[in-house]
Amino acid sequence: MDSPAGKMAAVRADSTTEEKTAAPESKPAAESVRPKEHGHRDKRKKTDVADSYNCWFKTLRSLTANNSEYFERHKTQYSGRFSSAVCVLQGHADAIQPVLEGFIRIAPDFDADENTPSNGYRSLVKVVGTCIRRIIHVQRKVVNNRDGLLFQSKHYCLELEAYASVLCQLRAIMDVAQKVLAKSKHGQLFPEEKFFPEFLFEEAESLDKECFYGRCVGFQFCSSMQPIFHTISTAMASFAEAYSDHDGQLTRALASLLNSGKYAMNPELRARTIVSMCDKADISFCKAFWNITEEGPLQHMSGFLSSSVNVNKVFHIPALPFEMESSLEDGELVTITPPCSQTGPGPVQVRLICFENREGQPEDISSPILDQVEEKLGTKKKVPAPKSDALIIHIHGGGFVAQSSKSHEMYLRTWAKDIDVPILSVDYSLAPAHPFPRAMEECFFAYAWALKNAQILGTTAERVCLAGDSAGGNLCVSVAMRAANYGIRVPDGVLAAYTPFLVRYTPSPSRLLCMMDPLLPMGILSRCIAAYAGLKEKKPGEDVSSSSSTTSSTPQLSTPEHNFSSARLVFDPSPTEPKRSGEGAAAPKLLFTNTTGGLCEVHTPSPSPPSGEGPDHTDIPVLTVETETAVIHGKQNTEQTVDNLKEPHFEDIALSPYEEDSGDSEWSLTDKQTEVDSPSRGGAGDEKSPEEGSKQMEKDRAAEDDPNRPSSLSLPSLPSLDEISMAISKMTESKPEEVVLPSEPVHSPSSIAHVTRYRPSPILNNPYMSPLLADDELLKGLPPVYLVPCALDPVLDDSIMFAQRLKALGVPYKLQVVEELSHGFLNFTSICKEARQANDLCVNNLLEMLGRRPRGGRVGTPTRKV
Repeated sequence: MDSPAGKMAAVRADSTTEEKTAAPESKPAAESVRPKEHGHRDKRKKTDVADSYNCWFKTLRSLTANNSEYFERHKTQYSGRFSSAVCVLQGHADAIQPVLEGFIRIAPDFDADENTPSNGYRSLVKVVGTCIRRIIHVQRKVVNNRDGLLFQSKHYCLELEAYASVLCQLRAIMDVAQKVLAKSKHGQLFPEEKFFPEFLFEEAESLDKECFYGRCVGFQFCSSMQPIFHTISTAMASFAEAYSDHDGQLTRALASLLNSGKYAMNPELRARTIVSMCDKADISFCKAFWNITEEGPLQHMSGFLSSSVNVNKVFHIPALPFEMESSLEDGELVTITPPCSQTGPGPVQVRLICFENREGQPEDISSPILDQVEEKLGTKKKVPAPKSDALIIHIHGGGFVAQSSKSHEMYLRTWAKDIDVPILSVDYSLAPAHPFPRAMEECFFAYAWALKNAQILGTTAERVCLAGDSAGGNLCVSVAMRAANYGIRVPDGVLAAYTPFLVRYTPSPSRLLCMMDPLLPMGILSRCIAAYAGLKEKKPGEDVSSSSSTTSSTPQLSTPEHNFSSARLVFDPSPTEPKRSGEGAAAPKLLFTNTTGGLCEVHTPSPSPPSGEGPDHTDIPVLTVETETAVIHGKQNTEQTVDNLKEPHFEDIALSPYEEDSGDSEWSLTDKQTEVDSPSRGGAGDEKSPEEGSKQMEKDRAAEDDPNRPSSLSLPSLPSLDEISMAISKMTESKPEEVVLPSEPVHSPSSIAHVTRYRPSPILNNPYMSPLLADDELLKGLPPVYLVPCALDPVLDDSIMFAQRLKALGVPYKLQVVEELSHGFLNFTSICKEARQANDLCVNNLLEMLGRRPRGGRVGTPTRKV
């Protein structure tokens, strides 16, 4: 193998003329010239973008040659690792550059329209470009600071090695994207599944992902989002360890807090833990982690970080049918039945948020604490505000399996203040306890009930719109399609932010971003899909297509006879937040209605939680290697040989300082067979007869009287002082030359392809689960649709392809892609400036739908493409 000096000789020779064209070193890489992908609309656009990227590669080549030559002349502790890192980086950059240029040429063919240059291929190009810019930024810092006394050589060396691993894996992702392109029709981002080989799923999921969750986590997003993802990834890793070792919310919270320090200080350990969790954790872990903001002190955060509102009440919509007038010309009555799939008829929990108390709303609906404060200040209004002419019905996200309106209350309060209309947020039942179509049925039932009973919500409902993020956006579109199919009034508009419109794992260029996304890793995304579809997760080789729902049906709620003559709306005055049915809540006060819209209060017993809902707590082994022994410490104190040991789960592998280095990797175990000490325990096969037992006792007594016998307190394998000194020197001595960076993409044989076991299920093709697969007649009944995806979101291609379908059918739509933000940006509005700007974009879209003037502009109209 050529040395780093030999490999870089050609680079230095070719970079002599490139230094003049490189960007000035005084500018940070993140602020250097960016490709103007949105500036040109002519035929020169592709050339301009390619030239911008070529400028970055030239700058990288020049800096690589500079640093390589310097560290070859100045021999330091980390000079060898610096030379190897920049050499490997340049090799990956040279290999990925022609692939990048090919995607730049074909990417415009997959845009939804000429006004919105965005799709998954463009996103992959942007991710690679961002990686190159950050490498340039690190190399410039090395050039500027390498001669200083305070130069952090270890830090910058680890940074370059981490980005070398990232760029290596990006090569593999781009290779899979090329295969997706080869199997796709022109202009189609999703290939037809029957033409897509199964092995490509396994190839994509088996790619090693640790490099994306360590030092470089969130590198593709804006700088203000990166500290957020460092915090989230640290919390995820520490919570994963606490979740596997402890039961109960309090103990897990305390353990997570105690464990967070080591994961914050050790990015490599954090990355291994997250990847292991994504591969092995079940859906109950996802629910527990995503619901962490609804428990403990975090549940009160929205009250401190967001706007104050006068109305914030949770209540239940009764599970009784009612009739509505049809929106068709015949004017017949349409009967709306309550949701009844899986668990039978049940109430629907909703939350009403309003900036001020309005006419029609019950007197006890306003916040008692805020009322007392206003009374003391003398600012309380004696007369409620007039009814609003508009209503927003919100459906929250959370992968169909987690979160509630409480989790999204922070930005909902802002919406209630900025738009000044009542907001009704639906707390639908969650999978896997309530798989499809339960959530869609409950959201549709709540939508119809809100239209029927708008007066008690403080609105005349002259304008009504649906708004949802992620899974909530999917449900909003499904509700609108079902309203058109039922013949009742459709909403005046639908806002869908970063929404999955194809709820099945069909590969696309943007969905390959799951392998590096901090919030939507591939394993978690596939499990959410399976949970919502009601597919039970099974081991490899088992048939999943015939699996039934993960929950057992519960008895239907009976509806007793009531006298509706004096019925009225009653809100639950309890100070605690009522929980959803089926989740271990206390007996709720259900509100039942008759066909005229009257309400009465009924006390019903809480339904028992479905069987098998509790988390699966498995004993996670901890591997400790000491003096040629490997002992597996678990909760049952079991022991096994290293050959039979599976990959540790949520724990780091502690290598013995006394082992001989194998030379392959500084993290590898020794090549020689490791023995395991087996303490003498009276097992089933070790039983002795009484005679043998007495003889053994006599031998033990004789051994105790032997003066040459070692002390019983001494350890049989205790190392000597020389061995300890040697071990300490090996631990403190840095061996930078032994680090071998990957020259080819790395695969993880232990990764299990989950998605291939979910593909055969026909329920994934249901149009109300995947609106992208709906027929033309269903989509033609949709109102104007406002799509707000993220350019770096794994579900970006869903919105692009859905916009293409709406464009072909002549359905009004508006597509606005948010740059440099992640999935779920609405939940970061209080801590990220760019997220607040994207939230303002959503607010302006809602104002347009409601016929009001957006802030800072005229009332716009969605695009209609025929």
